[in-house]
Amino acid sequence: MKIYMNFEIKIYHSFDTSLKIIWKAFEEESANYCFQSCEWFENWVNNYRVNNNNFLLYIVVVKHESKVVCILPFEIEKKFKFRILKWAGDKQSDYCCPLLRKNLNFDRKTFVDLFNQVLDLIKNVDVIYLIKQPEYIEGIKNPFIEFSGNFTDSKTYNILLPKTWEYYKDQILKKEFHLQNLRKKKSLKKIGNLNFKIYNDQNEKINVMKKLFSQKNIRLSSQGIKDILKLEDLEFYKKFEESALKNIKTHLSALILNDELIAIHWGIIYKKRFYYLLLSMKENQLSKYSPGRLLISLLIRWSISKKLEVFDFTLGDENYKKSWSNKNSYLFNYVESKSLKGFNLFLLIKLKLFLKQIDKKNYFKKMALMVKKKL
Repeated sequence: MKIYMNFEIKIYHSFDTSLKIIWKAFEEESANYCFQSCEWFENWVNNYRVNNNNFLLYIVVVKHESKVVCILPFEIEKKFKFRILKWAGDKQSDYCCPLLRKNLNFDRKTFVDLFNQVLDLIKNVDVIYLIKQPEYIEGIKNPFIEFSGNFTDSKTYNILLPKTWEYYKDQILKKEFHLQNLRKKKSLKKIGNLNFKIYNDQNEKINVMKKLFSQKNIRLSSQGIKDILKLEDLEFYKKFEESALKNIKTHLSALILNDELIAIHWGIIYKKRFYYLLLSMKENQLSKYSPGRLLISLLIRWSISKKLEVFDFTLGDENYKKSWSNKNSYLFNYVESKSLKGFNLFLLIKLKLFLKQIDKKNYFKKMALMVKKKL
């Protein structure tokens, strides 16, 4: 679909019924990730934005010749007297981007013109700050990356899944890495009864998720990171289990040794893609056996058996993800000053993004964590 300059643009400030109808219909024919699905977004709005006066939604629906061509889920954050334009849900979403019609074909001039029209309608923006933007949206070039100057954030890793586990372990996994996994699995089996369980009962899932959050917070605390997962976060993920979902399917599993949950994972299946999202491991003497790694192996094997197409490790470029994967891409951040008042904030954010871009081995982050531990 070739796009020209005539757009119909409408902005929604609430996730009302009319917007939901448009979103659900367009989602079926759009390129997007699970974080831009109607079900994810509605849950996020209900959990984090109801009665929150520091944020105002600006959901932009763009039509061309009466057809929706993209949905831009923005919000304005009011912070330190600044109005900051952001992707809505950027803290809880691993990828932040628009929903795009699959056969969309923007050129630079058309995209820039459209974005300027959107900004004219939003008005009074001091800083544009767009983070975690993927290079591609389901194989389509992301125009916010293609036509804007961006700072590299990090790599993301995924597996283009083959048809069989045998092909995966023989042709994609490194032999030594696979043998290490087998040795660790064998060692754990010597200690006791080792099982992989996928949970389906709702009440059981809620109890296991509480354990997942507890395990993860203990681990984060041991690394000097203070209680990142809070009660409102648990409520957000629990709500997926308590709701009747159509497009998103949740997946909760655990590696169990002698009735003890030594590793737990919660993820999502959406459009034949497995999203690896929340992994926890019990902090004890069993850590040396890498139970999280063994659980990942089982999740990949399960994904292949269900004929899924992609196993997505999502946000974070940790080395262990590289060992499993056969594909990677980049996430990008963008910042722009839109007012004289916002210029100083723009400079601070730009410096932060620049330091992150050059700090390939996270030296600055490690130093900050060391200082926090000493304090």
